[in-house]
Amino acid sequence: MGIISVKELKADMVLTGDVKDCRGRLLMSKGTTLKEKHLKLCKMWGVIEADVQGVSPEEIYASAINNFDAATIAAAEETAKIRFCHNDISHPAISELIRACTLWIAEGKIIYQDSDHDNVGCNDMFKEKFEKIRKTKPLNINPAQYIGDETKLSTLPDIYRQILDAVSKPSSSVYDIERVIRTDTNLSARVLKIVNSAFYSYPSKIDTLSRAINIIGTNQLSTLAIGINITSIFRNIPARIINMKMFWKHSILCGICAKLIAGYKNIQNTERMFVAGLLHDIGRLVLYNYLPLESLYAATEARSNHSLLYIAERDLFNFDHATIGVDLLNKWQIPLTLEDSVRHHHDPQRSRNRLESSVVHLADIVANVMGIGSSGERLIPSLNQEAWMQLGITPNTLSLTMEQAEQQLEEVFEHVYTDERSK
Repeated sequence: MGIISVKELKADMVLTGDVKDCRGRLLMSKGTTLKEKHLKLCKMWGVIEADVQGVSPEEIYASAINNFDAATIAAAEETAKIRFCHNDISHPAISELIRACTLWIAEGKIIYQDSDHDNVGCNDMFKEKFEKIRKTKPLNINPAQYIGDETKLSTLPDIYRQILDAVSKPSSSVYDIERVIRTDTNLSARVLKIVNSAFYSYPSKIDTLSRAINIIGTNQLSTLAIGINITSIFRNIPARIINMKMFWKHSILCGICAKLIAGYKNIQNTERMFVAGLLHDIGRLVLYNYLPLESLYAATEARSNHSLLYIAERDLFNFDHATIGVDLLNKWQIPLTLEDSVRHHHDPQRSRNRLESSVVHLADIVANVMGIGSSGERLIPSLNQEAWMQLGITPNTLSLTMEQAEQQLEEVFEHVYTDERSK
């Protein structure tokens, strides 16, 4: 017998344990021989896994890799091994992610490409500059100087401030929130498109902001609108430093994964978790914007040493992107719960809200495994054991999250990110 993902269930399998929904309600009893109606029931009630007779996750993986030639699988497994070099491969969650990652690589879903700046360190001009940085690290830099009142990062579009003001007033009504969002026709259109996308999967069309607010909630929709609005910042970072489209694709993917994981944990405001995931790496944009050469140095050091980028940042700056990101969010008066999740997405055990920080931590790992977009990290961040225990979910949740996130990404990305330079 073995506990396998619901996506691997097939008719005629026999349950060796009861199947319950997320609230503990019995759906099928031990000994049931699965029929098509049972498979549909599992999907309808969000069942993640089931204990079945004569099948194990290892056997399912072995069967799946038989669909590929030995050389393809060997290359995929080697690539996955390198990417997970900072993780305990015996951990059940990591084992599941490695299996999923290997299959995705073999299928061609993941193609890890060298970034534009991967060969920068070989350039003689950069070698000389990097040597100067190497001799002076850690650099004596105060991150606050880049987000002070005199910088362009200290202000956001008026609509952002208006939404914050409306949400913070106890007397604000649904109409007040709707009126503020409606003043920006582009934002209101994007919000409605997301509400009607696979991101929510509502059975009927929601055609007005007031209805969207009534269904989703004032705080939830306002949080979503704020997150969407922030993606319009940082338009002028050179492509040799970071591909902005790929940066936001990774960030939006992380937000989707965070929303899905939060749903498994019955966290009510999943929009907040989406925005936390969306903004988790925003500090990197501050670094790329104001310290481009130093950021390139950190990236090349991380690659040559096979280290994680945020560790290279700490080694160079004595702080990382999460630290400077939180300083920026604080300047923007983002809610403290979001700040905390961003600050501690690499060390959630230090968070005041460990559950939500653990959600973003795991979402970032899953998004990196999926290999879609990038904020500069090449390897898979280390899974924090305390965070995994805090979440209390099963490894089978992870491959389901990857599949659901993949299905939602392109549509959500289209509505959240707009490249003004292409217009």
